[in-house]
Amino acid sequence: MVKRNEVSYYPEIQKFIEIQLKSNFAASNKRELHVFWGIGELKSNMQRIIKEHPIECECAAQFANRVPPLNLDIFALITDGEKFELLVLEIKLVKSAGLSEWSQLVGYCLVSGAKYGLLLNIDNGGSSRLHHLLQTERHISNIKTTIGEEQQEHLLGFMQWNSLTHNFEYSNLGAIKSISNLSNQIALGFKSE
Repeated sequence: MVKRNEVSYYPEIQKFIEIQLKSNFAASNKRELHVFWGIGELKSNMQRIIKEHPIECECAAQFANRVPPLNLDIFALITDGEKFELLVLEIKLVKSAGLSEWSQLVGYCLVSGAKYGLLLNIDNGGSSRLHHLLQTERHISNIKTTIGEEQQEHLLGFMQWNSLTHNFEYSNLGAIKSISNLSNQIALGFKSE
């Protein structure tokens, strides 16, 4: 059997998340959601996505101009054409994801301004220390920051990707408990006022 690296799992993870987000959004908001993926450098990939999809992504143009260059595993620009959110995925293929992997996700979300972030370990869970911290210290997965006058919230979660079933195994750790929970959060944020 050929040993896979973490990048080889990106397409199946992206596909699963995109299908869930779109179907849940259509069911709750009765309109279409667009999910555009980028791998690697955030700023140039966001600008590329906006250039390729100007009608759907124009709402993210100012954000894309001011976001710093940052190398990410995967990110999703999620938009309904009027509002947008950024989802950062930190994908790992390690025996046990721990605090250093979690810290990396937190840093990426804070620097990028992403509201949503997921740490995903392929076929393995998290360390006992990470489990304990995410169960007892809610503030490390629901982070509030202030930039100038603007308050931001960052909601993070930890999940395991099962490469045999091509599905998530939810750990119930962090502010985002499942892809359904993520979908609901996004749908609430995009509700028409």
